[in-house]
Amino acid sequence: MSHEKWHLSRSVSVSHLVTTAALIFGALIYITEIGKDIAVLQANQNNMQMQIIDMQTDNKEMFARIDTKLDRMIEIIHKTPIR
Repeated sequence: MSHEKWHLSRSVSVSHLVTTAALIFGALIYITEIGKDIAVLQANQNNMQMQIIDMQTDNKEMFARIDTKLDRMIEIIHKTPIR
């Protein structure tokens, strides 16, 4: 059995530096893209909220017209004599 000792070297290889730089660069691009995606999603969410408000307003107006028509129909039914 041989007694090998641990050996640590303080030197850093060029390939390690290039790989680390590439990983950092890739992480920065990924984070930047996430930021852009979040901005796009927020804009879409705001747009959808505006569309929902518009649809709710349209629905309220439509139901008010339907209610008015139903009231007129009820009046006509009650005014018509029963035979």
